[in-house]
Amino acid sequence: MKQPSLTDDGTAVELDLHGAYVDEAINLVRRVASLASERGRSTLRVVHGSSTSDPLARNRTIKHVLLDALDRGMRGVASHYEMEDVTLLSLDSSSHRNPTPITLLDVR
Repeated sequence: MKQPSLTDDGTAVELDLHGAYVDEAINLVRRVASLASERGRSTLRVVHGSSTSDPLARNRTIKHVLLDALDRGMRGVASHYEMEDVTLLSLDSSSHRNPTPITLLDVR
């Protein structure tokens, strides 16, 4: 079974949530967004896949729960842009950039 993965190039972070349960996925996004912001990253690309459920019903999918959480506000996130399979988060990055790559071990 596929597991969530994370890559960090020092400017932007990508978090692929395939294989995660909804609650685990949202907790990962929160922790990664906060840490990425603290380390001076500008963008977090969250790969959640396309939700095949009815968007009006707001079924409990990673995509829908993520968008609801972002609408309520999330620490470290300045704004977000939704696409079909991905949501891009613009981060409130600190002026100090820490080049240490972020890994899943840092946020689990």
